[in-house]
Amino acid sequence: MLPLILSIFVFSLCMAEGASAETFRAGALSTPGDPYDVLWQKFDTDIQYETNGRLDAELLVRGEVGGEEALMLAVRRGRIDVAIFTSSGMSAVVPEFAVLMAPFLFESLDEADYVLDNHLIEPLAKLAEAKGLVVLSWADEGFHSLYSVTQLRGPEDTADYRMRSFQVPSSPLFLSALGADVAAMPFPDVIQGLQTGLIQGGEAGAMTYASYGLAPVAGHYTLTRHSYSSGVYAANAAWFNALDPELQNAVRRSIPSATEVRQRVRARNEADLEKAKQTGSIIHEPTVREKTAWRAAARNVPAALIDKIGGNAEEIYDRIINGKRDYALEGPHDKK
Repeated sequence: MLPLILSIFVFSLCMAEGASAETFRAGALSTPGDPYDVLWQKFDTDIQYETNGRLDAELLVRGEVGGEEALMLAVRRGRIDVAIFTSSGMSAVVPEFAVLMAPFLFESLDEADYVLDNHLIEPLAKLAEAKGLVVLSWADEGFHSLYSVTQLRGPEDTADYRMRSFQVPSSPLFLSALGADVAAMPFPDVIQGLQTGLIQGGEAGAMTYASYGLAPVAGHYTLTRHSYSSGVYAANAAWFNALDPELQNAVRRSIPSATEVRQRVRARNEADLEKAKQTGSIIHEPTVREKTAWRAAARNVPAALIDKIGGNAEEIYDRIINGKRDYALEGPHDKK
């Protein structure tokens, strides 16, 4: 009997050692060397270690799948298993994510981190689950500000200014509140639009402005910091839920922590702003009076945004306001 048991054990061990890894696909829109690209390469190594070789990632993270719309479609159809999306990209499927980008909602990055981590991750993850997506962790882009071909110091400068909006509903609402002539336009057309005068500006994060071709054709960047752009790592729910609990936990451990993502992205944002300055861009820090004017112009946008989104938007907004209050009551913070 003992020899038989030993034979079965040896056979099982050999089968386990010879078993091939299950390959899954990860998708994103990173570029070589940017913070997310570096983190995806780390993820590729970590997932093999954490699963003891049971899972192997095929990385399609440099735009091979297409833009966010195409990437979201691929994830929901099960062609991509894990991906990263901005809040804007997520809002196409879970509209409540757009609430995060209401203008002047957060006073600092530290406040935004606190509210997202302590008040929003669970309710937004629940809404995403209902749409077939498992939220694994927060991503980050930082604050959006205004880029332009001429200097913008206040809403008086954006009256009838031709500005590009992107797909999240907060964008056209905000730009319209500034009196701009708003044009929806996919990002690949933006540079040509600026060169031909079809548009004169828009809104973008620091990395997008400095490293994706905007700075040379839109030499002004006004640090309104009006909209915080986060995002998430997410998985196709059918794929993720089919994994055994051990593998699910391994996937979660392999995804970069929100803290690591934020540190890397924000360091890059600061470096990119400095790079833009060195290459001739004019980076304008608004005065207190100018900040007040920008805020005043956008004061009615959050209510309009909530009304436009519907669903659970008001509940998410209320959670944000409660989170901001809790943040303020906790005492001194390092304002970022």
